[in-house]
Amino acid sequence: MLWAKKQLCLTLWCIILLFTSCIGTIDSRNDVFVKDKISQITAQNPESHIELLFYKQFNHIARITPISANYMLTYSLNVSNTQTLSVTKNSSNLKNTFVTVEFKLKNTRTGQLIHQGSINSEATSGAVSGLYAQEKSEKFAQERLAILLAQRVYQNLYLYFLENPDN
Repeated sequence: MLWAKKQLCLTLWCIILLFTSCIGTIDSRNDVFVKDKISQITAQNPESHIELLFYKQFNHIARITPISANYMLTYSLNVSNTQTLSVTKNSSNLKNTFVTVEFKLKNTRTGQLIHQGSINSEATSGAVSGLYAQEKSEKFAQERLAILLAQRVYQNLYLYFLENPDN
């Protein structure tokens, strides 16, 4: 009786393992297809330091191969800062940094606009008293947000190609 329970339990685990591995195979096929599509994207050349960080991060994630570029990604990064708190006794200022990326994906063969979007993100910086340190903190927040937005644009394009495999 105990031996039969062990066999039944072992059989059930094998069946569950079989079904989960089949589901993973289907997902990995879609993943390979989408990543192949994304690797065919060429991003525009950066014009500023923040765009360079965005460009490098996007190319790193997407594993771009410029030989087979079928798509062109154009983007613009817009940065805005607002002061949220100012303490005068020790000269501490908190700033909200907003970075917005507007992007367009075009097919290079047809020139047709395939997908476009706008993604924004924010960070708070400047929780230090020195002016130099506040400026460095603000710049670092902009850099972090540019890298984050590159990841979000990649995720947006990943979902787009997953939902629209024909493009």
